[in-house]
Amino acid sequence: MTILITGSSSGIGAAAAVELTARGHTVLVTGRSADKLADVHGRMLAVAPRDVKVPDPIVADFSALDGVRSLAATVLASCPRLDALVNNAAVQPSRRRESADGFELGFAVNHLAPFLLTGLLLDRLHESGGRVITTSSSAHTKGRLNFDDLPMRLRWTSQRSYARSKLANILFTAELARRTKLAASSFHPGSVSTDLNRESPFVRMAKPLERFIYTTPQRGAQTLTWLTAEEEGGHPSALYYVDRAPAQPSTDARDPDLAARLWDVSTALVDRHAHR
Repeated sequence: MTILITGSSSGIGAAAAVELTARGHTVLVTGRSADKLADVHGRMLAVAPRDVKVPDPIVADFSALDGVRSLAATVLASCPRLDALVNNAAVQPSRRRESADGFELGFAVNHLAPFLLTGLLLDRLHESGGRVITTSSSAHTKGRLNFDDLPMRLRWTSQRSYARSKLANILFTAELARRTKLAASSFHPGSVSTDLNRESPFVRMAKPLERFIYTTPQRGAQTLTWLTAEEEGGHPSALYYVDRAPAQPSTDARDPDLAARLWDVSTALVDRHAHR
């Protein structure tokens, strides 16, 4: 398989890239940090079977939609087939910030970027009989979508921003499967020790205790690698998974009208940016 994993410079994305490479798959890693990607690439080379290609990493910034388009163009030029796209890149800012394109940063990176990337790679995925796996979170249960305040200028908190984006991930997965018939799934990786919310004062304070609080990236990546490389991910029996088993997402996450509206609004937002 040829697999693209976003947000794979650290955390569960990096762990999955190393594991999938060791299993004999061709994995493209992408992230913001060239240095971290180089480290992951080295780990991949160390475990790759002799006849398995380990492509060079691709530096990409998901806080700008032009960065997403550039990544898609690079992938299309270098990959004649794409068997799996793993939408894993995410942020959880500690203060309200906006992306380069003027969107609330959590919504931009965690939802609009994978939404756009998937759309740009859709034909290649279809041609390859591919699948799409998106990293969500149990935090989605606390997420709410207010289409009258997508910039989240009212009542913004780090937790509300993140929960909303993780709800959007599941709604996107449902609507992607409905509209395109691609195999699409989402999952909760557990409470993983990653760099995701490294800006949080609580995370910095709890750093010495994280091995007692969080699971490892390797364990957190197990459902990701299972959905990416095994039969279940090619023919999902569920929308959302936890610990390599189907799980029930929130009522909002299962609302088809909400999923359709989010898709249409997201399409309008990325199209408006493209034609500026």
